[in-house]
Order: sequence, then structure tokens, then C-alpha cells
Amino acid sequence: MRSPALCLPAILLLSLPAAHVFAADKWVHATSAHFDMYTDESEAEVRAALSHLETVRAFFANATSSKDPDGKPVRIIAFHSEGDFYKYKPSEYSLVAAYSLPGPPDTIFAKGRKPPTYEDIFLEYCQAVLDQYAPKLPFWIRAGLAQLYSTLKPGDGSLQLGNPPTRSFTGASNMNMTVLISVDRSGYLESRARIGAAIDSDTSFGKKAPSAAGLKDVEDFQLETWVLTHMVMFGTEYRSKAGQFIAALSNGEETASAFHTVYGRSLQQVLDDMRFYMKQTGVPVLNVKLAAEKPAAPQIQTMTKEEQVNLIAGLGKQSGKKEK
Repeated sequence: MRSPALCLPAILLLSLPAAHVFAADKWVHATSAHFDMYTDESEAEVRAALSHLETVRAFFANATSSKDPDGKPVRIIAFHSEGDFYKYKPSEYSLVAAYSLPGPPDTIFAKGRKPPTYEDIFLEYCQAVLDQYAPKLPFWIRAGLAQLYSTLKPGDGSLQLGNPPTRSFTGASNMNMTVLISVDRSGYLESRARIGAAIDSDTSFGKKAPSAAGLKDVEDFQLETWVLTHMVMFGTEYRSKAGQFIAALSNGEETASAFHTVYGRSLQQVLDDMRFYMKQTGVPVLNVKLAAEKPAAPQIQTMTKEEQVNLIAGLGKQSGKKEK
């Protein structure tokens, strides 16, 4: 998740002895065309992860006419140990398997390198790209598009677009369209931080933590933005004008006005459509043939202890922390 101005202080890396930062003895550095991965996972898992990420990135970049954040490969720090991942994770990312810090280079931190985590890592990548290359789009649709593309599933010469996220959602029985379309990144991160603080507190475990913007639960926000974006892109009454709608938002038109101008529908009518859309037994999924060649195998090298220490020093500078 990306916003240099709003990102809270991230990780107390340099306040810890370097020997305790990476628990595993063997860390590897793997490079592919668009990703730079550091991890203590096996080399086979690294190859599989980067092959997936390069494949879905190629489709996403073509579909959105975008480039890597700042035009540079994205760095990925993938911890095998959940303890290591949670040790350095800031409070606003309490319930996540991956999060990111702005660069350059943009850095994504992930819990593990197994297939279920691919989606979480690519969600962070998509969000960073959309935040940089489509900043005029309202936050709700940038978040929804990031979730939509994060679930791309490569097959035998094809890709599936539109599958529901594997991330857990709580449901959204009390959707509020006014709140949904008005939440910005500041309100979103504020809510994440408050919910994280509630979960970490012995006296307030599990309590909701609304932000000033009225966001009651970040998981509900994720579900609602995914549903609304999916409906715009795939819904029978919406998909034919999806490009026109997104163009209107890109030109600065407010969401409520754009729905009325492009579709002739009020926010209440859109909300009713969303509730009906969510009741479907299945959602439309698009199968796309892959035209690109198979990604080249990544280059993998075992890191020395000195290289690990230098990596931590670089991450410390990126997060704004000074060595003590």
C-alpha cells in the first residue's frame, strides 16, 4: 500500500541486532525482469513465485497501460517465519499477509512464499502501480481494481480474471455507498491502525474501530470495493460502459455524478444492484489467452551475512529509521 505522505513509520529494523532480524541461516536473492526478491524460502518456491508474478504482471501492465512503480523492479522481502513477519509489521497492517512501503524501490513484505500468498503480494503491487499511474481515480476503485487483478490465475496458456479473492471477508450487510465512495487512503490507514490497536489490546480485542471517515471495518471495505468494481467490469448492465465510467472518474468527475451520467443510476440504485450481485451463486470469470512467452528463469544467489546486514540497513533508511 503506497503513500509516502501518509505512510506511518514502518519497521524498527535497525533497533534490533542484525543477527536477530533474519532467523534463518540461508537467505537468497532472486532477480527477475520486474521483481527483486529476498527470502529464506526454498529456491524451487522462489522460482514458482516469480514465474507467477511475472506472468500476471505482464497481463496487468498491458491491460492498464502501466509500468512498475517509478519504472523500477519492486523489491519483495518474504519471511518464512510468521514470527519474523509479525515482528516488524506496523499496526495499520494488522490483519494482512503482505504490506508495502513506498520507494524507490517500492518494497513488499510478505508472510511466506506459498501459492496462497501470491495474491496478497500482487495486490500490493497492483495498488502501488494504480496509486502512482492513476492518482485521479477515487481510492475505492483503485482498491477494487487492485483486488480484481490480484486474483489473476495463470493456466495452460491462459489467464482467468474475475475470481473472488481468497482473502477472508466478514460480509457487508450494512453497506453505505456514501462512505464507500468517500473513503480516502488517510481514512483507510487510520482505520487499519485503530483496528490493529484494538486487536493487540487485552481489553478491547475484536472491537470495531471506526475512523473519522466512517469506515467501520477494513475487510468490509475490501469486500465492497471488490464487489462494486467487479460489477462495473462484469455486470450485465454495467460492463459495456465500464471504460466510459472509468474515464469519467479519471477526468475528475465524482463517483455519484459519474454513475448518474454514464448509467443513469443513483447511488441507492447502484447499492441495490450490488446487493443483488452479491447474491449470485457464482460470478462471471473471463478466460484470456496468453500471448506472452513464458517468463525467463530468475537468477538466484545465496546471500552472505554481510549482504543480509546491508539489506537491513537499506530497509532502515527506507522506513526513516536511524541506526542506534
